[in-house]
Amino acid sequence: YRHAMEFEKPRDIVHYPIPGDSKGGALYVYGDGGAANMVIMVTGFADDQKPFLPMASRLANETNCLVGVACLPGFDDREDKPWISHKKERPDGYTFDDWSACLREAVKALRSKSTCQTKPKLIAIFHDWGVSAGLIWANRAIADGSELAPDEIVCFDVLQNPSADDEKLSFRQILINHYYQYMFAFAFVTSRYLGDVLGIIAFVSTLIPLLLFGLSPTGKVDDDTRNNKLGQPSIKHMLYMAYPYLNMVKCGLKRMSKQQMHEDCRLPSDLKKTPLLYLFGTDKNANFHTDQTLNILQKECEEKRSKSKAIPVDGAGHYLFLQKPDICFDHVVEFMKS
Repeated sequence: YRHAMEFEKPRDIVHYPIPGDSKGGALYVYGDGGAANMVIMVTGFADDQKPFLPMASRLANETNCLVGVACLPGFDDREDKPWISHKKERPDGYTFDDWSACLREAVKALRSKSTCQTKPKLIAIFHDWGVSAGLIWANRAIADGSELAPDEIVCFDVLQNPSADDEKLSFRQILINHYYQYMFAFAFVTSRYLGDVLGIIAFVSTLIPLLLFGLSPTGKVDDDTRNNKLGQPSIKHMLYMAYPYLNMVKCGLKRMSKQQMHEDCRLPSDLKKTPLLYLFGTDKNANFHTDQTLNILQKECEEKRSKSKAIPVDGAGHYLFLQKPDICFDHVVEFMKS
């Protein structure tokens, strides 16, 4: 990665277990251990921890929170754990169940850094594939009655609800929603079984139609953010990070329903007990949520059933927390304090 962002260095980096490695995960920690609030943050594709670090340091400094930032296994590239070691140890990547286990361990690691005399409130903040990992972990922790279950959840720009009815979409909208997923799955499986060179060829050959016909779900504002702030991982690393898309395709080939594939990737069943804030950018070619899911949150807010709500952020895309940082930060803080 060639990150061009400015961010405060974490005060600590805590390692936690992931499947196959007792110290494979890295949690970037900010803030005072005695804070009454803990915040766990998880990024998505194709990112390590760094996109969330500016918000993490700001939450720690301005709201007195103990904050930990994690990424999905195999998505970071550290000196003590280079990404290639993930590919050698787990050539097929990690499953959704693995993600849930990793996040559980990351929360334990964050809790171990807390010196608060009472049980701190836990706020979970997720983006992209981190939303899938986060909701699976959160709903399982809530169902198990875990003391480390989140008290509140914030999701950025992705929010699936498997119980939602299929929406009527145009053929082009269906292509935009799904083409990129199969593109990454095809590139990953080609790289996995036929080698990196053919994997790169597969990726480029399927990327060309996406660019020519405007089939990307994101737009120029996200391209600029990726190129000017986030930087790009190596193409070989990116192909390995595409493993979750293959997991999706495998489930589809087995004719499993969306609900079976993501049985716990859903809104919390009790939004009053575990309220959820959803922030999404409007400057995209497609949304990563359904209208039904949006309506559920809007009704929660309008009828004052809970403090759950969905808020569009104009002039921003998929990386809205980097494109409109003050607006997103203010919404998150207001949600935490309300």
